[in-house]
Amino acid sequence: ILVDRDPEGYLLQIFSRNVQDRPTVFYEIIQRKGARGFGKGNFRALFEAIEREQAARGNL
Repeated sequence: ILVDRDPEGYLLQIFSRNVQDRPTVFYEIIQRKGARGFGKGNFRALFEAIEREQAARGNL
């Protein structure tokens, strides 16, 4: 679970694994507690997780 904060509160994000054989569809679940942003502080962690998944599949 990724957490991002802004002056108004926080945001929790979690992402599913790919739901198809092709890695083009996944689910994102978000819970906000006052936060107004979209988790931009979590972008790097998401990108790195995608790269690890691609490396594990051998198509980085």
